[in-house]
Amino acid sequence: MHTRHMRIAGAALLILLTGCAATVGENIKASAENVARYKELSAVDVVAALEKNVEEAKRADMPFLAPHYYNEAARILAECQGGLTSKPREALVNSAAKGDAVLEKGRAMMTVIQYRFSKELEYRAQLLEHNAPQTLLRDYDKVMAGLARLIEKVELEKSDNIDKEKEEQQKEMLDLVIRAVQEGALHDSEVVNNESRKKIADKQVPLTFGEAVRVFDDAKRQIAAAHHDRELVKRLGAQALFAARHAQQINDRVALLLLQLRPATGAGMAMRAAGGATSQLAVQIGGKPAQMDNVSVEMVVLQEENRLLAIATALGLGDLRDQPLEKQAEEIKRAAVEMARMSNGGQHPAERAAIDDMEARLKTASDANNQAHAELAAKGLQVEALTAQLNERDAQIKTLKEIIAQLEGKKKAPASSKPAKAKPAQGKKK
Repeated sequence: MHTRHMRIAGAALLILLTGCAATVGENIKASAENVARYKELSAVDVVAALEKNVEEAKRADMPFLAPHYYNEAARILAECQGGLTSKPREALVNSAAKGDAVLEKGRAMMTVIQYRFSKELEYRAQLLEHNAPQTLLRDYDKVMAGLARLIEKVELEKSDNIDKEKEEQQKEMLDLVIRAVQEGALHDSEVVNNESRKKIADKQVPLTFGEAVRVFDDAKRQIAAAHHDRELVKRLGAQALFAARHAQQINDRVALLLLQLRPATGAGMAMRAAGGATSQLAVQIGGKPAQMDNVSVEMVVLQEENRLLAIATALGLGDLRDQPLEKQAEEIKRAAVEMARMSNGGQHPAERAAIDDMEARLKTASDANNQAHAELAAKGLQVEALTAQLNERDAQIKTLKEIIAQLEGKKKAPASSKPAKAKPAQGKKK
């Protein structure tokens, strides 16, 4: 794509600058060495050799770095191609030799340009690397046009007092480089955040969405300060995308709960669909209205998620919170089954310690689940849909405990002469 854009830009320059190209070629004369290169060739080979020389100059970026010299050589080539059957071979040789001489001067000018505009050309390479011609086309074309004007002044020896222009050009190009790096690193997270904002995540899950926006803005600032640090840019981009996807899936979960908990008339959802998010959730409990604000619903979902995170951490899994809760639970179950399969009933001390740690985390998760039930009951929110979801998490925890029991092997039976001690339902085996 970069090559295509450069080709289009080169063609545009060729059209715009053809009128000036003759100026640089007026005083250029072919040397004996230029003529000798073509003297023994046939007319067809003369044209082919000049075509090759012009193509090499094009690949070396002469259309941008020394456009007037390149355009003059291209004009001479076009004349040779058009006169291949009508001009004497000697005339073709002389024209091709002059084309060679023009290209030699152009290559010398390229060296000057590369020295005078080393920083600007470095920024240009970075813009191409970060896909600025695709993501920031209008601004890219603008700064490239500014650089082309400065190059033309040097090429035509009209470069007096261009230091201030160079300074301004460098600043514009650096600003665009930073924007291109930010766009490349943060584009996906920005898209996700915008989609969440359309689904009123800023009102529905203000805590999680606010954190996603904070992470995005912080990444943008850090990239502006250290856009050249590739590893940092990559890490910041990943963090912003994780936070955005986390907010997205929490918002979807809360939206589902709110839909299930709203009265059957759906009047509240109609209000939200019209763009007016309600600040509180109204439900009927025991014939009396009860209120629960969106932040409270969000907190219930986040607590549920934190319990899964604790279990995932105990199993050695990474942070899964950018995935829907159902997928998190599936991955946790898969990892637990895999641990059971690998253990085969035998337990290394380190493995035993890991299982003990997971047991403790499961107890904490179970206690937290019970606490969530109590809190919801205190608030008068024993709504069937929400309770069913919490019970589902209880079932997941129970499944994981059964897997742990399998890993522990055969339990030691209590002595029959002693009465069995009551132990907490979720407690750790003594």
